[in-house]
Amino acid sequence: MSSRGSILILTLAATLAPLSVGQSSPAAPKPAAAKAKLDDLTFLSGHNRGEMDGGIIDEHWSEVGGDSMIGMFRYIKGGKVQMYEFLTIEQTPAGPVLRLKHFNPGLVGWEEKAQVYSYPLVSWTPNREAVFERPDKGSRITYRSTSKDTLQSTLERTGKKAEVYEFAHTPE
Repeated sequence: MSSRGSILILTLAATLAPLSVGQSSPAAPKPAAAKAKLDDLTFLSGHNRGEMDGGIIDEHWSEVGGDSMIGMFRYIKGGKVQMYEFLTIEQTPAGPVLRLKHFNPGLVGWEEKAQVYSYPLVSWTPNREAVFERPDKGSRITYRSTSKDTLQSTLERTGKKAEVYEFAHTPE
């Protein structure tokens, strides 16, 4: 698989086909996402570092500020940045929504100016797990705290094997 193909898998934006449902998590998440608050997602806050395809993946999440959290992601391979993501989780009346955009080095955007990938929170276990899913059910992103020092991110897409990324987590 090419680096570009691996990057696309990692970037959480592969959303073209409907997601197959029926996968469960160890803890029973709460389905009423409208009741979720950003404070339920503070387990994400901090620095997360892992490896992918011979490179380094870094993701930083801020603490809750106002009605949002912000995240930054970068993929480094061969000592050079391959791509960036800018992410937000915003509190809406329907519950938290994860939004993201991708950039090449030089902050050259992948998506059109107004295009943003949106993933409303569909279930959660406070300060342990958050499941975000595109409205078209094309992809699902799950963040799970597997210990106080590790964070797991899973990207699920129809017809594709789930991609699981393990991060060393350091609260900031």
